[in-house]
Amino acid sequence: MASIATATNDIIQLNAPTNFPIKLTTTNFPGWRRQVHSTLVGFNLLGYIDGTTKEPAKFTDTAQTVVNPTHLIWYRQDQIIVSALLGSYTDTIQPLISLATIAHDAWQHLIASYASASRGRIISLKAKLTKNSRVSRSITSYLNDMRALADDLALAQCPVSDEDLTVYI
Repeated sequence: MASIATATNDIIQLNAPTNFPIKLTTTNFPGWRRQVHSTLVGFNLLGYIDGTTKEPAKFTDTAQTVVNPTHLIWYRQDQIIVSALLGSYTDTIQPLISLATIAHDAWQHLIASYASASRGRIISLKAKLTKNSRVSRSITSYLNDMRALADDLALAQCPVSDEDLTVYI
């Protein structure tokens, strides 16, 4: 699936603070991933990170002397995405993907590094959901806290149904 940027020769500019305002930390990967995914879908650039927008051939001839203009456009767009991704990480995370040469590789490094951590986070959130007691908080505060835990689980790709949330409450 070719992106609009590749098809029209337009390069879409991304700016980390504007397009990816949530900075990736060691604890917020699911929410950050959802933000990046949604933004790239909106700009029709998701294929660069999921690998469906394939890198075109670098040259148009067999002697490899004529540079393929489609490749140049693809490469420029890919590097803008890499730059925006790098700008959306905290300093401690940047070394994990700084050696990735294309956006897809950077994305795969992040998935490999944080998918298992996300599983641990899901278990932790589920435990909080079951052990969260009202104590002396107002009912509004308690319900907001329970909804926030359910929302965090949804961001981690493990949604809690309204019926199950009612049971936890």
